[in-house]
Amino acid sequence: MNNSLYSRDMSRLYTCQNEQRRHEVRRQGRNGLDYLEVGEDLRSRSGSFGASLYVYFLGTIPDNLRKENVRIEGGQRIRNLQVTSLEVECPEDSEAYLKVNLNQSGDFSTYTLRLVALDEQGKLIQHPDFDSRFAQLQFKFRKSDCSSELDCLQQESCPPPQLVEPNINYLAKDYASFRQLILDRLSLIMPDWQERHVPDLGITIVELLAYVGDYLSYYQDAVATEAYLETARQRISVRRHARLIDYPMHEGCNARTWLWIETNFDVRLEDKKNFYFITGYKNAPLLGTILRANEDLKDVPPNNYEVFEPLTPAPIQLYVAHNRICFYTWGESSCCLPSGSTSATLVDGFVPSRDDRGDAGKGAMHCAPTDAPTQRKLRLKVGDILIFEEIKGPKTGHPEDADVTHRHVVRLTSVKPSIDELYNQPILEIEWAKEDALPFTLCISGIIPRDGDANMGGTGARHCAPTMSCALVEDISVARGNVILVDYGRTICNEDLGTVSGKEVRQKCEEEGELVKIDVVPDRFRPILQETPLTFSQPLLKKNLSQAPASSLLNQDPRQALPHIYLHGKVVNIGMVAMGGTGAMPCAPTDDDNLWIPQRDLIDSEGENKHFVVEMDNDGQAHLRFGDGELGLLPAVGTHFWATYRVGNGLSANVAAGAISYIVFRNVNFNALRLKVHQPLPAIGGTPPEPLSQVKLLAPRLLDNKLERAIAEDDYAQLVMQNFSTKVQRAAATFRWMGSWYEVLVIIDPLNQDDVDDTLLQEITTHLNLYRCIGHDVVVKPATRVPLDIAMEVYIKSDYLRGHVKPALIDAFSNRILPDGRRGFFHPDNLTFGKGIALSQLVAIAHAIPGVESVSITKLERLFEGANGEIEAGFLPIGPLEIARLDNNPNFPENGKFFLDIRGGR
Repeated sequence: MNNSLYSRDMSRLYTCQNEQRRHEVRRQGRNGLDYLEVGEDLRSRSGSFGASLYVYFLGTIPDNLRKENVRIEGGQRIRNLQVTSLEVECPEDSEAYLKVNLNQSGDFSTYTLRLVALDEQGKLIQHPDFDSRFAQLQFKFRKSDCSSELDCLQQESCPPPQLVEPNINYLAKDYASFRQLILDRLSLIMPDWQERHVPDLGITIVELLAYVGDYLSYYQDAVATEAYLETARQRISVRRHARLIDYPMHEGCNARTWLWIETNFDVRLEDKKNFYFITGYKNAPLLGTILRANEDLKDVPPNNYEVFEPLTPAPIQLYVAHNRICFYTWGESSCCLPSGSTSATLVDGFVPSRDDRGDAGKGAMHCAPTDAPTQRKLRLKVGDILIFEEIKGPKTGHPEDADVTHRHVVRLTSVKPSIDELYNQPILEIEWAKEDALPFTLCISGIIPRDGDANMGGTGARHCAPTMSCALVEDISVARGNVILVDYGRTICNEDLGTVSGKEVRQKCEEEGELVKIDVVPDRFRPILQETPLTFSQPLLKKNLSQAPASSLLNQDPRQALPHIYLHGKVVNIGMVAMGGTGAMPCAPTDDDNLWIPQRDLIDSEGENKHFVVEMDNDGQAHLRFGDGELGLLPAVGTHFWATYRVGNGLSANVAAGAISYIVFRNVNFNALRLKVHQPLPAIGGTPPEPLSQVKLLAPRLLDNKLERAIAEDDYAQLVMQNFSTKVQRAAATFRWMGSWYEVLVIIDPLNQDDVDDTLLQEITTHLNLYRCIGHDVVVKPATRVPLDIAMEVYIKSDYLRGHVKPALIDAFSNRILPDGRRGFFHPDNLTFGKGIALSQLVAIAHAIPGVESVSITKLERLFEGANGEIEAGFLPIGPLEIARLDNNPNFPENGKFFLDIRGGR
């Protein structure tokens, strides 16, 4: 069978999708033509094609059909086709059909096959055994534009109505052109209306429509404008464009600071959500007064003060003994805690007996042990925070002269109670991490002139004249406990965001009498928070809050900041919402099934995750966007949302030291308790939202500086510095051929030390394996340290003591951090890969020491390798993967030696 064609009755007046009459003819047992197929199977000697038509019926094939009952009509070039014979065929794998053999094939035009019969007068009529609608079929023998491999059935459908479009000027884009366009149109359809005065009602309507058209035109232009990063003006659009290229546009962040609370009783604060801290305001009560939110602040506008809330994990225990903790100097005087210190000793004591607690409520310190010592006064433990504070002037002893910059926060890493048996004094030895090392020298005690003789001292020197009276001043600096980490922001509890509405979607009707399927799907739900500005901050893990160094807790990266908000979504009865009975969730976050968590984006969210995104507009309002069911869960119809969030962000959070003055409780009343809030350090970290101009400038250049794969040698070194800049001073890499593959040797120069711990090496190796090329093996090793042997001959001026100049020279060429904060020349951070030692540089450093008259370098070489012309060349070279080292430690002479030959002086 060739060139098959499914044909239908083309003489119908209608085009219908449901052919009910065809089914009714079969049901009543009547007959009709269903369809036919055209096949070419004969070829005559004359070159023309014979043809066969395979006709299928709605019922059985009649037995009384003759070739005279079949007529073929139509044709343009080939007409008068004759039926030569009829054959009934019954294939096993398909229904029976009638084969109509023709004398020849037709042309490309449309033909009609009719079933006819003769009436009593001998006239041709429609065959009486066939339904009138199915007694004929239109077909084509072949189509010029249809291949035999394609389905050539033409789809019949009702043509859409032809609409007459008015003549519109599509260049009209503003108010004036819209107004003139409407007036011209009205002049055409309402020529009798000639009124053009402004008070006329028609003119008012015209101008109103022109205004609406101008607004819609602006909106259309804005949509096109927001489609590109360079032209976008809306903050939400710029944020989404930047996210497409992985640029983390930030919305600023709040500030953090440390507070210590002075208490008159030992007290335990169970719920940190029950209290917060505020700055002073007009007509505020005395310091130390505990405020109640519902009473004392009821008539105070919220914009009159700033709110800080605690970040310290609950519960919070406050002790009277921690209000003021003295440093223990082991019976010495004129003591100080040098810069870089990571340990100290505190004065401790035992809890007094009941008979000796007369002034315990006043916060007095009892350092002497009792007859039955059972418990220490200081309850410090590992992980606690202490604030070191200078409270007196080191030269005058007056509190007004204390240096406010000499305040430092540390986290304790070691707490060891002990007793100084010489003085029978309980003490507490504490240590803290290197990251919290003391950045300045903290004075503990000193000998100063008495108040009456202060003017005689001139500069207030400690070496007093014989006629002056000097006194020992202790506790110039003390330690403060009861420390709490707070950040800026005021909590808004259970703000009603509304209910997710639904819209009906009707499915298409398939058959008559069947039910129509109606689905209710969630409508667009994009709530907006009422209060502004929303608080953003970098999340802190519980582990960091309890273990991380104190110096790292105040630093925030605005690009890692997340909004302080969470939602409670619960499917409720719509009628209950209208009546106000929504059953709001508690203000404190819970881990129930109704909690929705904010995310930076929904790219990594699954379809079941209850995530949402906060997008800030140009006015600082927060818009909430939910998932679509694939990237984040789509809220169900009838879900009612409540938002609990914090407001307060940006530069206004950076309040000065001492600004935070009061603690406020929400629903707890203390009668005799007094809690005085102290803020020794300013709040830092408050950052404004990133300007759109900066995003447009930096975002397109992000891909130029971001490494996604390590290809060259330097790529491996750059990846180390990008991700380990706080631990590594510099990195270098080189390829080494191993016989069958390349090995990437990465050399590390750590910060503040010569040796690298194995944990850091493993972390770097694991990270680089994520970026390495196939076939590259990554090996991370510490740099090769080259010990040096340097000898120097120095002549001292005659009026200087050699004992003063030599220590200064040793300090200048040491590998230590000096008391004034300077680093010695051979400090590990001053030397790095390939940095050689210049002879002129050594001479210049030595000449900078007061009292040095001349300098001569007598030895400049690698230790154990001998001289190689370095002095003559004036330079000692270091390889690209080597670092010079000179510790001058007699216990480890293999790490470098420095010899000074001091001459002259006295």
